[in-house]
Amino acid sequence: MSSEPRQSGVSYEETPRIIVLDDEESIRLGCEKVLSREGFEVDVAADGSSGWEMLKEGDYDLALIDLKMPGIDGMNILKLLNENLPDVVAIVITGYASYETAVETVKLGAYDYIPKPFTPDELRNVVRRGLERRFLRLSNRRLREERERFLLDLTEERSRLLTILRAMSDGVIVANRRGELVLSNPAGRGWLRGDPQEGEVPPVIADVVKYEEISQMVERIEEDPDLASCDAELDAEDDRYFHAAATAVRDEGGAYMGVVIVIRDITERREIEKMKSAFVRMVSHELRSPLAAVQGYLDLLVDGDVTEEDSHRMLERCRARVEALQQMINDLLDISRIESGVMHREMRVQDLGEVLEEVVELQRGAATGRDIDVLLETAGCLELTADRRELEEIFTNLVSNAIKYNRDGGRVTVTAARSEDRLRVDVADTGIGMKPEVLDSVFDEFFRVRSSETASVTGTGLGLAIVKRLVDAYGGDIDIRSEYGEGSTFSVELPVQPK
Repeated sequence: MSSEPRQSGVSYEETPRIIVLDDEESIRLGCEKVLSREGFEVDVAADGSSGWEMLKEGDYDLALIDLKMPGIDGMNILKLLNENLPDVVAIVITGYASYETAVETVKLGAYDYIPKPFTPDELRNVVRRGLERRFLRLSNRRLREERERFLLDLTEERSRLLTILRAMSDGVIVANRRGELVLSNPAGRGWLRGDPQEGEVPPVIADVVKYEEISQMVERIEEDPDLASCDAELDAEDDRYFHAAATAVRDEGGAYMGVVIVIRDITERREIEKMKSAFVRMVSHELRSPLAAVQGYLDLLVDGDVTEEDSHRMLERCRARVEALQQMINDLLDISRIESGVMHREMRVQDLGEVLEEVVELQRGAATGRDIDVLLETAGCLELTADRRELEEIFTNLVSNAIKYNRDGGRVTVTAARSEDRLRVDVADTGIGMKPEVLDSVFDEFFRVRSSETASVTGTGLGLAIVKRLVDAYGGDIDIRSEYGEGSTFSVELPVQPK
């Protein structure tokens, strides 16, 4: 931490200070790494108690706060910030994201929240918006102080306000005490019918807004003098979702002056919530079956009414089920590490031909048991800069799938060649292939082709998702060509020098 606390009223001309409060070491290290690269000064704390002490001693611009922490939890940290350090922009990071959680944290003063797992780009974007929010807040404070001291001209103040509103990505609509539209920014005008021009008689909000929910919020604010704010969700076209919040504007004496409506696109948040629900359902299903089988075998073994031969067979099946569970956990951890950017990588010059030889040799045993030929054809110099473990993971998944979804007596052909500054690897099989309608989903998490031909094939549905993310991380490309009943070919192109 800096020994010299910064003065209030900072701007982007000074290095923003950020603190990360999270009991997960990977999250702390990942956030520190990503944000430090952006030029920010970053401190971390592993629990709420030490984090609050650091917040009191330091002069931070922004705090990333986990809701579930030892010591003081995230909700209480938000309350303490709201009461003691209101200028610190609080952003919640949580693995338990929901609409109710978001509303509760916003009521406690949080500016925004980002659900786990999140990508580096998502982290950078929400932090930049938060710092912009602080900058605007402090800028507005300075403007108010200057206006009181120097009696700034109202025209200049309006110009500044309009400049800020035009820069906002959220829609803003302002109505006066009579419910008439007096101001809207470009994003806000997208929620109006027509384009009311300045100088015309102000239209009534209820007559120009596209959604009845907005006019209903204005009416509620007008009719209830004690209501400070209200909100609603809007279902727009093209499966997009928006959150509208209306806040009453009052003068120094508390008299109602009008209402400000802010409309934010929450489509991505809703999609994350859907993905979370799908993830919970999938994991529940994938865990229940193998655990039930293991428990059944163990019950029989404990009862002791089995032969030694049956006992050995049951233990082998228990081991196979546990290994499958371990593989699923490893795949989930790999996905999490890739998406969070917290990966230990040893980037060195690798011989891709050598890597492919090892992968094919390790998979040959599974292929031989089903009389499947595995052929490897390489040409030219196949050196590239990469992490060897990641290369092995990419091509082990592809070759393993080519064997699993092949026919007995089939063939798998792996070819590798260089084209200018890129290496191309094709993994082709003579297996069952895929129908055109499923090709767009093969790289989605937990996606598996369900048919009578694949009923005996085990897996988590995460292998190809991991492959896609690793290839993307290198700035490469992956493509699939498949004909149902004939086979599939996965093509991977990787740059010799990753981006």
